[in-house]
Amino acid sequence: MSETAKSFWHSAGYIPWFTADTASAVGAALRALAISLLGYAVSGSTIAAGWLGTSSMIAQQVASVFGGTFVDRHDRKRLIVANAVVGVLAWGAIAVLLLCGALSFPVLLLIAVLASGINGFLGSATDAMLRSIIDIRYYPKARSLNEGRDATIAMAGSPIGGFLYSIAPWLPFLASACMYAVGGVAATGIREYGSDGGRIGETDGDAVKGGFFRDFLEGWSWSLHRKTLLIVLIVAALVNFGVNGIQYAIQLHLVSCGTNATSIGFISGGISLMMLVGSLLAGKLSDKVPVGPTVCLAYLFICLCVLPMALTDSYWIMLVANSLVGLPFPLINAMLLGFIFAKSPTSMQGRITVTLTVPAQVLSMFCSAVAGMLLPVLGFHGTMLVFFAVLEASAVLVTCSRSIRGIPGASQWERTALR
Repeated sequence: MSETAKSFWHSAGYIPWFTADTASAVGAALRALAISLLGYAVSGSTIAAGWLGTSSMIAQQVASVFGGTFVDRHDRKRLIVANAVVGVLAWGAIAVLLLCGALSFPVLLLIAVLASGINGFLGSATDAMLRSIIDIRYYPKARSLNEGRDATIAMAGSPIGGFLYSIAPWLPFLASACMYAVGGVAATGIREYGSDGGRIGETDGDAVKGGFFRDFLEGWSWSLHRKTLLIVLIVAALVNFGVNGIQYAIQLHLVSCGTNATSIGFISGGISLMMLVGSLLAGKLSDKVPVGPTVCLAYLFICLCVLPMALTDSYWIMLVANSLVGLPFPLINAMLLGFIFAKSPTSMQGRITVTLTVPAQVLSMFCSAVAGMLLPVLGFHGTMLVFFAVLEASAVLVTCSRSIRGIPGASQWERTALR
């Protein structure tokens, strides 16, 4: 076994952490497509189905603003278990209501919003633990492994979720609840001490004495006073809005055209397959090539892939082009986000996760609603052109940023400051 492999699987707490994170990811993947299909089924409207996704995203992002600070001040293992319990109860309840024929759109909306809000508040605990149980030099490899794992799950999860939904609408939600239960049980076995000897979930004494509000401001201040990080946040917000908007537009367009659930699932499965391929490339390249130039090329590649979907709504062209969009994302996450997390203090990982994800997702909260409202007005091609324009703007910003272009490879990170 190689030194890198040993660093992962022999690290204290890594196997139960990986198991818990994987089970939760499977649970999310199985219900992701089913939620969109169910929202349209119980409402009969792409607009209502779109607002179901947007309302859930708003709840998740608003709650996560404060969740990162909460996670840094409490035992992260217990928070992972608590989040899993909520997943079991929420999606299990939807399965039961569907079995009883008692699910209405307002009830579906309420449960989805509550579950998303709690996940936003507690969900960063899992990612916040990773930095505590592995060495900094293995961080790009660890993120590459997670990207590949997530891509594999999403690749299989969406088609399987669509297939389960076609058998019975309650099946994917029951399966999701079971996976959250597995994740919660696995999390109880996470060791309490990280590789750096620090207790997982504990903050340092000064942070505890400072109080919640001081810790909250400290995390945002650390991030917002770094020029490179500000540019990354703006670019990430634009690319997330563009790519997620395209995914929702495709889903809602195919649903409204009467496309079967399994075929719609293959759209998500295709992009996940390319993300799996991308994660393999990231595992080989993430610690060998310079971050800046590679990330710039990745953003330009995304724009090139989206262009065909703005010109035709052929299912097969849509499937291929949309799939290729996912290829560079694991490399971007492993290299660019890997650099940021590697240069962030271990005690602030939860807060830094939030200061990265909340601004990056602030526009994406409205993707589902925007796609649902644009489709009846502009049609599929017009809707895709709107999101394509947003992606072009993100590519221009990242390629024009000297600070991003200058980020070196992982071997030089210890000598490179995050400015």
